[in-house]
Amino acid sequence: AEPGAGTGDAPEAVTDPDMVALFEEFLGKELTPELMVPSAAPPQPRGQPHHFVLRDTEQRGLCLRGERLVPIPLQGASADQEEPISAVPNPHLERRRCPLIVGIRGGSRALSCSPGPEPRLQLEDVGLLELFSRGEGATPYTFYKTFGGSTHTFEAAACPGAFLSTAGGQELGLAPHPGATSFYLHRK
Repeated sequence: AEPGAGTGDAPEAVTDPDMVALFEEFLGKELTPELMVPSAAPPQPRGQPHHFVLRDTEQRGLCLRGERLVPIPLQGASADQEEPISAVPNPHLERRRCPLIVGIRGGSRALSCSPGPEPRLQLEDVGLLELFSRGEGATPYTFYKTFGGSTHTFEAAACPGAFLSTAGGQELGLAPHPGATSFYLHRK
């Protein structure tokens, strides 16, 4: 289950079966803190990245243009250009917040957030499975996914308060909560 971030207009806790399957495949069943045994060895991936179609509420998909992910209406030939999103869990962050290491190209390129006064989103040539075992070094590539029953939002773990956004329509970027984009996410 993915709990909302608090009170007010935050989504209620809703179970996302795709995320349950992803986390269990990579990390096993969730254990209570009393049953967890710390391990000095970095975790090794037990599975392959899961792939998803990600669309905003205007039904725009993401297309790779140079080094940018651009939201495009999915009509005609543009539908063939849609870039699926790949994800693996980040085992080093709080599981109940649904920390996902996110990328494209089957998991060979990762989306990252560079912290600073104006956080920036970029694509890097690093594999999601490599990042899975990287420990704290995977935080810039991690997004907390919140599920509200039909849509999802993604908050950058390295840049609290910065959410994935297609506002402006030029490219996928980051925006504070009021500008966060709600996405539909369907497993391929």
